[in-house]
Order: sequence, then C-alpha cells, then structure tokens
Amino acid sequence: MNRYRHVGLCAALLGATCLSALTPALAQQELGDIEEIIISATKRAQGLQDVPIAVSAYSAELLQNAGVSDLRELTQIAPSLMLTSSQSEAAGATARIRGIGTTGDNPGLESSVAVFIDGVYRSRNSIGLTELGPIERVEILRGPQGTLFGRNASAGLINIVTQGPTNAFTGYGEASYGNFDYIRLAAGLSGPLAGDRLGARIDGIYLERDGFLKDKVTGKDYNDRERFLLRGQLRAEPTETVTLRLIADYAERDEQCCAAVTLVRGPTAAFIEALGGQLGSGGTPAGSNPFDRRSATTPGRDFLQDVEEGGVSLEANWQTGIGTLTSISAYREWHNERGQDADFSSADILFRPSGAFLQDFETFTQELRLNGRVGILDWLVAGYYANEDLRIDDTIAIGSDYESFASLLVDVADGAVDGFAGTLPFPGFRAFLAGATGGLFPNALALGTEGSSRFDQNSESWALFTHNILSITDALELTLGLRYTQERKRVDATITTVNPTCSLILSNPAFVPLAQLPCLPFFNPAVDGVFDDGRRKETQWSGTAALNYVWNDGFSSYASYSRGYKAGGFNLDRAGLTPFAADLNSDLQFEEETVDSVELGFKWRTADRRASINASGFYSRFEDFQVNTFNGIAFVVQAVPKATVKGVEVEASLRPTDRFSVQGGVTYADTQYGKNLPGAIFAPPSPTNPLGGALWQLPGSRLTNAPEWAVTGSATYRYPVADSFLSLLHVDFRYTSKVNTGSDLDLEKLEGGVFQVNGRIGFGDIDERWSIEVWARNIFDENYSQVIIDAPLQGSGTARNTLVPNTQTFDAFLAEPRTYGVTLRGAF
Repeated sequence: MNRYRHVGLCAALLGATCLSALTPALAQQELGDIEEIIISATKRAQGLQDVPIAVSAYSAELLQNAGVSDLRELTQIAPSLMLTSSQSEAAGATARIRGIGTTGDNPGLESSVAVFIDGVYRSRNSIGLTELGPIERVEILRGPQGTLFGRNASAGLINIVTQGPTNAFTGYGEASYGNFDYIRLAAGLSGPLAGDRLGARIDGIYLERDGFLKDKVTGKDYNDRERFLLRGQLRAEPTETVTLRLIADYAERDEQCCAAVTLVRGPTAAFIEALGGQLGSGGTPAGSNPFDRRSATTPGRDFLQDVEEGGVSLEANWQTGIGTLTSISAYREWHNERGQDADFSSADILFRPSGAFLQDFETFTQELRLNGRVGILDWLVAGYYANEDLRIDDTIAIGSDYESFASLLVDVADGAVDGFAGTLPFPGFRAFLAGATGGLFPNALALGTEGSSRFDQNSESWALFTHNILSITDALELTLGLRYTQERKRVDATITTVNPTCSLILSNPAFVPLAQLPCLPFFNPAVDGVFDDGRRKETQWSGTAALNYVWNDGFSSYASYSRGYKAGGFNLDRAGLTPFAADLNSDLQFEEETVDSVELGFKWRTADRRASINASGFYSRFEDFQVNTFNGIAFVVQAVPKATVKGVEVEASLRPTDRFSVQGGVTYADTQYGKNLPGAIFAPPSPTNPLGGALWQLPGSRLTNAPEWAVTGSATYRYPVADSFLSLLHVDFRYTSKVNTGSDLDLEKLEGGVFQVNGRIGFGDIDERWSIEVWARNIFDENYSQVIIDAPLQGSGTARNTLVPNTQTFDAFLAEPRTYGVTLRGAF
C-alpha cells in the first residue's frame, strides 16, 4: 500500500473542508421533546419502541462519543454483542450475540451473526471489520432474524446505516493522534449537484498505528493497523415517486497481524528455547508476564495481512399505486493475502510463506420487495438471490528447525518408544524414531517440504419471503412471517504435497505407526488429488409469529416465536480430511444449523421520550450447532447436536435535561451444550464417537466466549462555558463475567471477568466553528486474552474432571492495552 498517496487523498479532503469555518461535533441545540428513533428492523421505517423485537439502536452522536469507528469498538456500548479475533483479524473475527456465534477461522463456515451495511449483506464477520466512515445509526437485532434477513442470522444481526448525501452543502474534517503513534485522518464533502434532484457525498479515512506486540528478536511491531477507506455516493430523485441511492467504496488494509504470546509453558518449552535461541517458550522470556506484550517470531517470517476490498450497490425505491417497490442490487469483491509464522514461536518449525495464503470472495446479491397497506394489513412480499464465489489457496511449509524439533519430541518419550520398539521387524528402533526426519531418511524433511491446497467454492442461494402485520384492534397487532430458502454449494479441491519421508513411511505398513510427526495433516500425501464433485443442496423454512399489545401510549408488551437457519457447507481446510477415506468430499461436509426461539418482552417510555426501559426474556434451542476448534494441529469442524441459550436483557435510557443523558444495558445469558451428546468421551473421534478428541468436554458446559453476565453503561454531559463555548464529558464502561475462550474448553483457556472504561473530554465553539477532544480507551489498562489456543504441535491440555496432566503450551491473542490521544474536529 502506498500510504503517502492515501494520506494525500485524505489531506486534500481535510483541506477542502477547512477552507470554510470549523465546527465541533460537541455543539448541541436546545431541545424540546426528544425525537423518536426510527429503525428499519422490519424492512420498514418504524419507531424503535413500536416493533415487537429485541433491538437496540445507537445514534451517530453516541457512536462518536464512544469512539466507535468499526464493529469491534461497538461492543463497548452493546451488552449482548461480543467480538473476538485470533490468528487473523482480517479473516478470523467472530461476532456473538447472547453468547452465540461461529468461530471465524475457517471461511467454509458462515456467520451466526449477519452483518448488513446499507442493506447489503457481508458474508463473513471479518469482511465487515473495517473502517465504517460516518454512521447514521447502528441497529443490533437479537435472536433469529431469518424471516426478513435470510440465512446466517440465526443468532441475530448488526445493521449499519451510513450517512448519505445531504440537501445542503456541508463538509467535515478531523485529525487524531495518540499513543503507539496512532494517526487517523477523516474528511468528507456532501451536498446538492442539481437542486433537490441530485446530491453527492464523498468520505475518506486513513488510519495507521504501531503494533501492540514488540518482537524481541527483530524489533518489529506486530498487531499494527494501516487502513484506508474511500466511499462515494449519489442520491437521485428523477421523479416524485422514484429515489435512487448509489454507493461505491474501496478499502485497503496492510498490516502485520496477528502474533501471539505464550500464556502457559508446557514440557516442549525447553525445546523451543533451545531451537529458537530464546529465553522462553514462544519467544516470551521464562517466567515473564505475557502482558508485557513481548513475543518472538522466526527471523524472515511475518504475519502479513494485506486486504483489498470494494463494491457497488444501488438501492431504488418506487412509490407505486399498490405500495413501495424496493430493489437493492450489490456486487462486492474481497481479496486477502496472508503470511504466518504458524508455530507462533522463535523456532522455525512451520510457516506460511508471505502472500502464499490467499482468500478471494466475489459476491452478487439482489433483493426485490414490495410493501403496502390494505385496511388493517401492512403486507410485504419479497425475493432474494445471492451468488458467491470463494477461492482459497493455502501453503504451509516445514521450517529449518522442524526435523530437530520432531526428533527432540520423539526422544523424550522413553517409555512409549521402548515399549513399541519390539513390535517392528528391524533393530535400532530408538535411533530410527529419534531421527525419523533425518536419520534413516537423511534430510528428507528439509526446507521445501510443504502441503498446498486450493478450494474453489460456489454458493447460490435464493429465497421467497413474506412479512405481514395485522392490526386486530387499535391496541393488538399480529405479525406473521415466512421464508423459503434454497441453497446449493459446490466445491472443487486440489491437494498437493511434497513430502518424500511421509510417502516412504506410508508405502510400508510396518512404518505406518511412525507417521504422526512426518505425516501431519497439512502435508500428508494420502489426501492428495483433485476432488470436483463436492455438492450439497439445502432447503429450509424460516418464520416468525408475534403478538404485540399496546397498553397505552408509552407501554407495550409482546410474545414471539422465531425459527432461524444457518447454512451447512464444507470444511475448507485440507487438515480436516481423513486419510484413506472412501469419499473425501463427504468427509469435508457439515450440516446446516437450525434454531427455534421464543421471547417475551415489554417496552416503556415517557410521553416526552426522555426515559425508556426495554426488557426481554428469551430461550433458544439450536440443533446441529456448528463448532470450529483448533486442536494444536488442525481446525476441526463438527456439528454439535444440541445447544441452548436462555436469559434476560434489560436496556434503559434517561435524558433528564437537554445537556445530560445516560443509558445502559444488562444481558444475562445462560448458554449450554446438550448434556447427553452422543459419543462425547475422552477418545479419538470416530463414527461412534463424533465428539471425541478435541470436543469431548462440551456436554453440559457453557459455550465458548459466552459470558453469563454483560453490563454496559454510558453518560454524556454537555455544558456551556461563558456564552461562546461548549464542553463535553463522556464516559462509558463494559463488564463481562468470566469465559472460556477455547472451543475445546480446556481449563487453561479460562479468562476472568473484564471491566473496561473509556472516556472523552471535549471543548469547542458554541457557534459550531471547531472542537478539540482528549480521549482514552481502556483507561485502567485492563489486561486480558481474547482467545487462548493450543500452541501448534506442543502437547495436550488439562481435561476437565480427570487427573490427566497438562502437557500443552498455550498461546494467547491479547486484547488491546490502554490507548489515548487527541482529536481535532471541524465542519461547516
């Protein structure tokens, strides 16, 4: 990425806006009654308090005060939402609502939490994890939303509406600087091009920041940020009955992410120290605090994260004689190139060459709906079509220390080796096994040994749906919705391996027991070949039914039932293949996930809208819940027969004066895997033991990264200074109770409760000329891990309710430390 070109573009926009007077975002006009919050959760413009759905809406003002510029930062003010990432923020982010989400490291799995930006579906959470630009509002819908929003909204959805062209000529600019050399420039212009008939808008953002982790071998920073966004819009009203909104955007990310630190040292730590020449496992000095944020990688390896994405969408609304016809057409591309020190240590064991791990998405979507009213019936009928091409190229190679590492691992297993030696028909077994990668087969696993895979997947989905609101009386409404979805997927896979040692071992049945280290899943030639008949077809019904009763102008209650669906698919990871399987394509497949959910709730507000309380109780039961877990060697994808979540949510807001406002929320979510899951025993997975191996600890346990309690709150106070200035005080907090961050629920992956506080102080001209703000995130420098994983090839974890000792080294992907800075804003 040419950062200077991007800085220049943003600086040009910034300069254009500053030619006029500067103004603060602080300034606020005196208010009478508070305006009603209008949302589009039902594909209609309705008041937040009028819809029988558990939905939260966050205004542009609150989002700005809380420093929300991407999805990750939204969690600070949304109690039911949690977002984490591990080995790749660009391709491995996971959003969860009410504790339900799909681990995002495998692109073959689609999301449980759908993300829509300006009505356009983003097919993976990571694709929506970028700079958002100016936002009008964000809506978070909780619970299954499949009727109106389709598959992959089984846990809920995030609906983002960006700011569009304005009728008056306006502009803004802002510049921020913070610790870790954080720089963010943003600017935009908006206004009419041809009276009220045609308007335009352009926004640009450039952001860079040093990494939070310091490599103690090379001195490099990892987990940094460098991002660029450019978005242009046109709004046209060619006739009195037709409106058009055209949006085109382009974004880049050029980052080194994501390195890990060692959290728990296992017996293999000494090997890593010896091979990598470092003081501690994974490059972290022995006995040191992982939150010193010092890691180590192999010199010459990196964590490249290079993303280019863009798209265009057109929304057309036509007021006809029978109702409003809406069309949303969109085409998007997303390209990601990665590199990785795949063992996350200073020893050169496994790596992905820089740029050799590629992911490409090309997606076309089309929605067409007609909405009208006849008497007491507000009706909506619609159709939806999506076509997505996904390509994955992945190469993982053996590093220069792999032979020595494998030999050291074998040599330490004295008893096991001696007991096994007599079963083989040749002498000198210990010498052979200890040097299995370089003794009997000299230099067989030298540099150049690698496993490659290419997956090409096409997904085609279409749906017909209807959503209808019947006003039975002035106070009672019945909502009925139904959706039929059909999805087809086809995957072609090409698997190639360069590994002479493994090929020789597999050629002799007597040697097969030795295959574990030389024949790891990512370079096992037993799965080599071209597979082109991976096909699956799904048809599913989704639906909703709700009763909403309005007791008076400020109070209503509702009861609802919803059924949701998340698509099945293919595990797009060669390590998921079983060598010698009769049908490797079937070996890749996993089934669709379904959910049935019931909800009871009420909504209350005062007549002047200055106070409100919304609450709901919910119960959801999932079948074939999709789980993706890393077992220290490979990602394992399995469908868990049953998972449930039940709980209560409460959200409240209060604005006693025009200058002061507070709001907060509490989510209690009791998540649980089924207690009697078939085959969940401490043994390798098999047809009779489908949850063995990595997932045998799931029955009866809480779901991964699903806190029982989440609490958020914020307060904002704006007050005049003399007659010419306005000041701002804002603080927000988030508390989450303890979680297990691992999909396999090893005890070492527990993370305690987290309490994080952000704050902002501002000062500006009361006539809306300028403002300056000082801000801090994670003020008390709360240290915690987002995700804890089994360090690759380094043992096995502690088993719950057993006396099996830990032999595993554990690595952690850390959350961000305290950050702070200053922002200068201006607008006209």
